[in-house]
Amino acid sequence: MNAGSEPSTTTPSSQDASPKGLAHGMRWGLKKSFIEYVRRMPDGRGSVGDGAIPVGADDLFYEHDAVNSTERGPDGPWVLAFRGDVRFSGHYGMLFVRVAHPWLEMDGDAGVLSIEDPGARNGAPRVRLATATLRRLGDRNGTELWGSDDVALTAEGVELFNDVYAEGEPFEPLLVQLPVSAG
Repeated sequence: MNAGSEPSTTTPSSQDASPKGLAHGMRWGLKKSFIEYVRRMPDGRGSVGDGAIPVGADDLFYEHDAVNSTERGPDGPWVLAFRGDVRFSGHYGMLFVRVAHPWLEMDGDAGVLSIEDPGARNGAPRVRLATATLRRLGDRNGTELWGSDDVALTAEGVELFNDVYAEGEPFEPLLVQLPVSAG
């Protein structure tokens, strides 16, 4: 993860929440204390790819995946899919955390953030990593902004982090930017 000074935020500012050239996606700091912990390890490593890029000091930006997203209807659930593969490792191979291709599965304003199962092949059930309540923050330049300040770890997410964090542990806020017609 690159060093920088941009904080994670769920409120619109004069700066875009997305990196230059990428207008739509999800910006999320995951868990800052975890990222700092990996940085302090002598062999701690982080890598990003397949649509994810580091932004600022600790945030990650996952590109919007329009192919796997579903339109929001008047009633019922909808899915916001994102592309990107982020991996953390350390402790001489004993630590490995992969947060890849997140989806926000929304029902009203309640969301569940799921990821690909880190240890499974394509087609395996997704892992429910966190819950969030998203609120619409407004529109800007043909882009809808959605944010959540209450991102919390699920029971399945506890396993991903090797039982270090408890269910309900607060994770970093997230910000979603979508084309107005996508959501």
